[in-house]
Amino acid sequence: MKRRKQAFITAACVSIGSQLYINVFSDGFIIALAVVIFGICLHLFQDVHPLKLAILTGICSPCFRFLVLWTATGDMGKAARDALPDMIFYFAFGILYFLLYYRNTNKNYTAFWTALVLGDALGNSAELSVMYGLTYMNLTILGTLLTIAMVRATMTLAVCLAMDQYKSLLKKEEHELRYKKLMVMASVFDSEVYFMKKGIFEIEDVMKKAYQLYQQMDDDVFPQEFRTLALDIATDVHEIKKGYIRVIKGLRDNFLTDIKINSLNIKDLVSILSTDMEDLIRHENKAIQFKVKVYSNFTVNEHYYLMSILRNLVINSIDAIPYEKEGLITLELLKIDGQSYVFRITDNGSGIKEEDLEIIFVTGYSTKFDETTGDINRGLGLALVKDLVEVQFDGRIAVESREGSFTKFEVWIPAAKFQEE
Repeated sequence: MKRRKQAFITAACVSIGSQLYINVFSDGFIIALAVVIFGICLHLFQDVHPLKLAILTGICSPCFRFLVLWTATGDMGKAARDALPDMIFYFAFGILYFLLYYRNTNKNYTAFWTALVLGDALGNSAELSVMYGLTYMNLTILGTLLTIAMVRATMTLAVCLAMDQYKSLLKKEEHELRYKKLMVMASVFDSEVYFMKKGIFEIEDVMKKAYQLYQQMDDDVFPQEFRTLALDIATDVHEIKKGYIRVIKGLRDNFLTDIKINSLNIKDLVSILSTDMEDLIRHENKAIQFKVKVYSNFTVNEHYYLMSILRNLVINSIDAIPYEKEGLITLELLKIDGQSYVFRITDNGSGIKEEDLEIIFVTGYSTKFDETTGDINRGLGLALVKDLVEVQFDGRIAVESREGSFTKFEVWIPAAKFQEE
């Protein structure tokens, strides 16, 4: 169905383009823009067999021109003599294009241009021979036809090159956007895996305590049901631990390993983050301006963790800005005293209560409550950020806020943790 549609589009466009022409040699022989359109369609619709395109176009275009001429002049015989020989041109063009290019295993722009030139020149020669006989042809006419063919083939090639370049640019932009989204997704998964690995130790501790409780329960003091319950808890927790391990292994082996990048330039990282956050702001339909100011350049090895740190902090800033407010979030990267890099995230949102400043990094703390569903955020964001900053980067995080005015987070990381350029 798609190929049929493409074939009819070609026939329609060429038929309309055939009305833009100039007469050459005689009143009935024309040089039309339609041939350029036909060549472009051959390039665009490569899934359609060129002979089928040539046959359909060779019928539709001359018939359309015949109807136009007949309507304009009222002379059906002259209209037929002037228009219908065009069929010879398209049939000859299609056959030559098929033999010289379509069947060619080494397809390139040079071969394409050559096929267009020969198809055009020989097609016109065949048409003129049918109209006026072989004796009409001479070197002057053949040279003129070849020149016209080269001009039209060059025009066709120029348009095709421009379209291919544009499509290549679109594909590159699409690939870069997909890559950025994949990098963000990988950083989220990597952070979740990190938190799950930390949780395994806590699970093991619960399991050990449950089993110790089972062993220490005396049959003479505690009912057998208590001992059985303690053993069941230890067993169930052990199964939960195995489930965690399977999930971690699955993510590592089947996703994170495939897109693992050893290092990333900080400017590329910030660019990926900026694209992701701007998409989130649009999705949230908030009037927020996100500004990035990077005054240093270095390479990050643990870029997934750094992405998670910055992403969590910026998302918190987005959430803190009310829908009705003109928001501003700024991410700055500075180098202080040559020893540390400071990532400063500032927003003009609702701020943090003074009494909450001491507990915002505690696991489970959250102000994100959905009044509609009753769901509350799990409160891992800032706890994860603090843990990653301190454990993975030997850094520290500080916060300053005034309720109803602003919030500023500063992440201090030793310069030695990065590869400076």
